[in-house]
Amino acid sequence: MMVSTGRWPEGAPAELRAHAESCQVCRELGLAAAAIGEESELAAPALPSAGTVWWKAQLRARQEAARQVARPITAVQLLAFSALVGVMGAVFGATTVWFQRSLRAVGSVVAGIVAGISLPRLPSLPEDLSAIPMGYWVILVVVGFGLVAAAAVFSWAMKEE
Repeated sequence: MMVSTGRWPEGAPAELRAHAESCQVCRELGLAAAAIGEESELAAPALPSAGTVWWKAQLRARQEAARQVARPITAVQLLAFSALVGVMGAVFGATTVWFQRSLRAVGSVVAGIVAGISLPRLPSLPEDLSAIPMGYWVILVVVGFGLVAAAAVFSWAMKEE
């Protein structure tokens, strides 16, 4: 026990040292234990103190709690940013003439392509959908793609690390 705590032979009582000097078995045992103790100290890495381990555990717990709290905030920020981009896109699309002309041109190209494709008519669709101008279909497709992209970014942002 005294060898493992580093108190042998200096910290040992005088009578124990005297016995180890006179007894051959105890003397050899003390030398072997001291050599093994020195080797184990050199081979084993130094363990951090209990205070350091506790401090690191507390720090890790606080960081995890902060991440848990930040997730809903990130979600709300992402939704707010998506809404802002949507409103800005709507204002931009409604106020710029060249953008509206471009959408009409794209719509006419798409309408020409769609007119060349003969699809079977679905009887379940109401006739009111045919009255919607082709330019609005393009806007609906762009908005749909934007919503899908926003959902993908949202799921990526909320993904666990």
